[in-house]
Amino acid sequence: MLKIVIADDEPLAREELHRMLQGFENCRVVASVKDGEEALKTLKKSEADAVFLDIEMPGMNGLETASRLAEWPDPPLVVFATAYDQYAVMAFEANAIDYLLKPYDAKRLEKTIQRLEAKAAEGKGSRNALQGLEKDLIQRGMLKKLACHKRNAKDRIVVNPEDVYFIRVQYTDVIAQLADQELMVSGTLKDLLDLLGNCGFAQTHKSYAVNLNKVQKVSPMFSGNFELTLNHSSMPKIPLSRRYAAAIKARLAQW
Repeated sequence: MLKIVIADDEPLAREELHRMLQGFENCRVVASVKDGEEALKTLKKSEADAVFLDIEMPGMNGLETASRLAEWPDPPLVVFATAYDQYAVMAFEANAIDYLLKPYDAKRLEKTIQRLEAKAAEGKGSRNALQGLEKDLIQRGMLKKLACHKRNAKDRIVVNPEDVYFIRVQYTDVIAQLADQELMVSGTLKDLLDLLGNCGFAQTHKSYAVNLNKVQKVSPMFSGNFELTLNHSSMPKIPLSRRYAAAIKARLAQW
């Protein structure tokens, strides 16, 4: 018996999928929730075998929810629901993640259930597939996270942008500074700004980009340059050159 959680912010869509799944005697919907946060809480308690995630949900969307599940040692099997996002579908197919297109088709849903049963019977976990999907989505710019690693280490560490204070370039290295550690990031500073611009990051110097949500104070220096103090006592001052000052001033609520 497959225990299933449905996550979709549209009540009618949840009800439709719930009704269709009731037509399979080997399936039982254990919960139906409206967003990603609620889905994660429910999955921790329910020990569900699979979760159907709508991509477009307010707050934490389906892709972000799956990224959180990729951190779990034994996450449930995941099926995405979408009204058709070409690039997301390409990422699902590349990583052997199942998906359903809206409006739902009974025959397509039947194939999905068969695949879930086969994977569950084989004891195949979904962690590797979800981690592969996460990496793919980051590279496609569909998931606002940073793929990092410690210096001289190969293990990948996925970081939420809000946990990063600033990013700096040192010789050929690009380094993300967190509260308690610094991590190496693949890509150029420009690549990261393109990815993180909507997350509150802005360039302050040819070698620095800062999380504006972490800025506590702006202090004038000389020749039209400034210095940024961040809201963490152990962080160094961040240079703000005259070239970027006007753009930063426009984005900060207080100057």
